[in-house]
Amino acid sequence: MMPGGRLRARLMALIEGAGFNRSQAAYAIGCTPSRLGDYLAERTIPSAMVLLDLENAAQQAANRQWMRAADVIDAAAEHAESDPMWAMRMLLQGRDQSLGLSTPTRRAIWATGTPTSRLTGPWKTLAYTMLRETARDGRPIPRWLAAPTPLPEPWTPLPVREGRPLDVGLAKLGIEINERELVTA
Repeated sequence: MMPGGRLRARLMALIEGAGFNRSQAAYAIGCTPSRLGDYLAERTIPSAMVLLDLENAAQQAANRQWMRAADVIDAAAEHAESDPMWAMRMLLQGRDQSLGLSTPTRRAIWATGTPTSRLTGPWKTLAYTMLRETARDGRPIPRWLAAPTPLPEPWTPLPVREGRPLDVGLAKLGIEINERELVTA
């Protein structure tokens, strides 16, 4: 055991360096939150791989080239009222980037941070729905990413094309958008 809490201090520095909370850190290194708690309490000594995985996560977080969920919200909020097409593009780009994250570390990094801007009303419902859908693979979900609530009245962020099916999941929430508009490839 490292004397004087050095192991705990090193683990906490790596976790904070990656921007993780404890559940995100546990997910990133492939252990349970209780196992991570044992490491932090110095009841169990982690393998060298745990330290290397956390160092790698901190480095990836610092050098990432893709949007986290918080970045998606900020990008969409910046243009939601002035340029809805651009806001939609940011949502779709962020969703697609998150779907391409192939490692638990990157998926955990996706959930870090808090948006500096706020989305409200229908844009919030749309963005939160799209981001929560991408998290169905078991990745951590940011704590601020609340479950979306249905809109009181239907909303159409983009022109709806007659004869083309609406996205069923969004329609249940009151958002009318053609399925085809959500496909970017």
